[in-house]
Amino acid sequence: MSEESAPQQGEEESGLSYGDILASVQIIDVCSNRGAIKGDELVQVGTVRERLVAFLRSAKERGEDIDLPPSAYNAPDAPAEAAPAEAAE
Repeated sequence: MSEESAPQQGEEESGLSYGDILASVQIIDVCSNRGAIKGDELVQVGTVRERLVAFLRSAKERGEDIDLPPSAYNAPDAPAEAAPAEAAE
């Protein structure tokens, strides 16, 4: 019998969360903005980033309560949706 049990106190659940995936997208964005990615690496990194964003977008459409990175709104293949308003400075 194969039962999955909740992690015991002091144990951490392994795996990825939506927050981990969102953090990965944000790390890619920061690295890209700082010029840490070489030109010949941009396609591969951008492809992975877009796959991560598509995964998050799909989860949100299924009703998951997650935040999308601002760049995920109004993507070419995404339904039209207004990006959340930025806080006034």
